[in-house]
Amino acid sequence: MKYFILFPLFIASSVMAQEPDSTSALFSLREAECNFARESVMIGRNAAFVKNFAEESVLFTDKWITNGKQFSKDLKASSVVLKWEPEFMDISASCDFGISTGPWEAQEYRPDTAPLATGYFLTVWKKQADGEWKVILDGGSETPAVKNPQHRISFPAGADKAIKNPPAMNTGLVSKEIRDREKQILTVWEKSPLPSTYISFLETGARVQLKGHLPTSDTDTINAFISSLDKTLIWETTGSGAASSGDLGFTYGLLRINGTPGVTKGHYVRIWKKLSGDNWKIELEMMNFD
Repeated sequence: MKYFILFPLFIASSVMAQEPDSTSALFSLREAECNFARESVMIGRNAAFVKNFAEESVLFTDKWITNGKQFSKDLKASSVVLKWEPEFMDISASCDFGISTGPWEAQEYRPDTAPLATGYFLTVWKKQADGEWKVILDGGSETPAVKNPQHRISFPAGADKAIKNPPAMNTGLVSKEIRDREKQILTVWEKSPLPSTYISFLETGARVQLKGHLPTSDTDTINAFISSLDKTLIWETTGSGAASSGDLGFTYGLLRINGTPGVTKGHYVRIWKKLSGDNWKIELEMMNFD
């Protein structure tokens, strides 16, 4: 949630922590994210969001906003400065669809002031017809501040290398395939709401973040996270999207308690990845409970 409003309040098995190839699409995506962050400080977060969001974009504030660009245009200006850094990124084989996550902080527009809030964002980017990267989804949650941040980008090994002749698929069909996979997880989870059930749908080294906790890829920590959840927790998919290469996509929606329709407990965003010869698995998940 790069967007900050004062309300009451994956990773693949081999991850590189280095500079991406400067000729790669991943590098251009990283530059788009960093430029977005700089503009948030220089021209204000509202103007930066309007500039960097696609015409069709989704934004989470205290609820899902299905036109993030227009919402940002209409939002009253604030003296709060929003800063962030990308920490992990991935990109599709088609090189026109990618994700970014990292820490954010909101601070008063005065020097040497403590952050008002800190957290982690999760952004989905799509390259437009004119070649520009634009945000199509942005969400996140509040977390503790990162101690001694390294400000280094990590990405799956090989993500900054072009793939020759990637497949061209119908994104609507790919998105449906991901949503069907999500229904499959829900069916299994309702029968056996155990950490082992959830972890079986994760990529090796997947990244999981719950509100109030820093992201983790540690299996024991994820086990503890999932064990602490209400066993009647279910999710209701609100939307989804996918890359034309059929290897990367997302779902987002609401977290609810089974048997209590209309009662929302929070929201989630899932990044899905499909490796060659494998089924869709969760690369990154962010859960934000109310």
